[in-house]
Amino acid sequence: MNKRFDKVELDNGVLVEFNLQGNRYFGDYHRLQIKVIATIPLDDATLPEDVRDTAARHVGFIKYEKTLERMGVATNQVDSTVQAMIDDFIKTVGCYLEKKHFAVYWLRKNMITRSDRNRFSSE
Repeated sequence: MNKRFDKVELDNGVLVEFNLQGNRYFGDYHRLQIKVIATIPLDDATLPEDVRDTAARHVGFIKYEKTLERMGVATNQVDSTVQAMIDDFIKTVGCYLEKKHFAVYWLRKNMITRSDRNRFSSE
């Protein structure tokens, strides 16, 4: 059950692909996984100075990846459940991906190392 299910282009040029994965795991029930890959274009000319070094590590775009999962889906409900999962993602996360400055936000967030993000402040 590995196939591209859908592709959506948002208003700001972000391309979101939905790749269906998963398997039948018990009788008539499936485990659905949808790998979401959003390709977010970067325009070096409009990026703030503080993120340009980080942006230089990317080749004109950044990729945002997420895996959606649902267990216990009956065979006759697979297609409608997959479509509902995609619609929910677009409704909840799509509005963030469509923001004009999402790429800058993402770059700034990833400039901070994981250990720094999880460190308690000593102040």
